[in-house]
Order: sequence, then structure tokens, then C-alpha cells
Amino acid sequence: MKKLILFLLVIALSFQLTAQDFRILLNEARLVEKHNQVLRGLPKVLLEAFCAGDIPAYYPNYVKAQVSFTEMLNYAHMADPTYRQGELDCPGKFCQLSKNDLLAFQNKLEFLEFDKPSLVGKERNKHIHYIRLKIFHKGRFYNGPVFYYKDIVKLGEKYKLYNPNNDAAPFTIKKVLLSRMFSSKIIKDYNNPKFDKDKKPTITTDDDDFEY
Repeated sequence: MKKLILFLLVIALSFQLTAQDFRILLNEARLVEKHNQVLRGLPKVLLEAFCAGDIPAYYPNYVKAQVSFTEMLNYAHMADPTYRQGELDCPGKFCQLSKNDLLAFQNKLEFLEFDKPSLVGKERNKHIHYIRLKIFHKGRFYNGPVFYYKDIVKLGEKYKLYNPNNDAAPFTIKKVLLSRMFSSKIIKDYNNPKFDKDKKPTITTDDDDFEY
């Protein structure tokens, strides 16, 4: 009986330690920084794939519901490039946002990540769950569309990112994300309510109040 109780205690303690060591983190990558040059083209690629119907996107503050491309653009105060003079433009042309519109998405993005101990060695296992674009409009950032990692990797070789070291050998999105060819910082730890990314009092903003 004592051995059984001891065994159950060990199992319970192991489970508790594992649960405590599993973290859900929200990270921010600033695309304007030089060392994030490779990632800078990701918003453009995702938006083109979204417009073409090759990948679904979801509401920024309700990530279980899909959002349409037109609805997302209306929220971002942008004209829908799929329509010209009220008529649908032909495929292959209609998924090019203007340079000015793209600038609104090319400042930074966020990604939700699961961080847990690795089964082998001391390295931790980090897995991106989804990426959320950020929209810069009139001096403020707003939450943009969400793209799940499982959908992004299905794009395969069709959509690639610019390789600054070799124009002839662009990177797949999967390679850039898995190889961590960018830098980011944690802005929210869902396992630690007291986490403060800036070590300063939290300033309330309206960013998460907007939902299209």
C-alpha cells in the first residue's frame, strides 16, 4: 500500500512539474529591424495567399472563426484589389496590394508559441501555433488577421521569402520559421499573470478592443 501511495505521489509531482514547465507565450517580431530582413516579406506573402484562397485567415480576437479577405481590408481601411470599377478582376492580377497598403503590415507581427521541455537534452521545444499580422494606421497598431502554422506550412514551395544572400535561392516559409531566421521578444506569458515585458506598470490601450 505504501509503495502504491509513493508511486502515485511521484506521478502527481511529475505531472505538476511538467504542467508548470509548459508555457504559452506571445512574441513580437519587429520587421523594421535589419536582422529581421528575411521575415519582412512574410505579411505580403500571407496576404497574397489569403487573397488567392490558398490559406484561410481568422479574426484577430476570435481565432476560431474565419474572416474574409474583403472584410479584413475594410477593417484596415483599404480598398479591395480584387475589384476594379465594381467588377471582379481576373485571377493572377487581383492579389497585389499597393505598396502603400503593404506598408501598414510591414512594421511588426506577433506569434503565439508553445514552449515546453525537450524529450532529449536540455534544449526546449518551441512550436509556433499561429501568426497574427499587425496593422499600423494613423499612428497606432491594431490586430490584423491570424494565420495558423499548420496552414502556413501547407503552402510549401508555392510561396517563398526573399533570401538577401542569394536572389536565386529564396527560402520557404517553413524553413524561415523552423530555423528561427529572425529575432523576437516575449510580450506576454499566459502562465504568468504578473509578467511585464518592460518592467513598467501596464499601460491600457485599445488595441484588443477592435474586432472586425
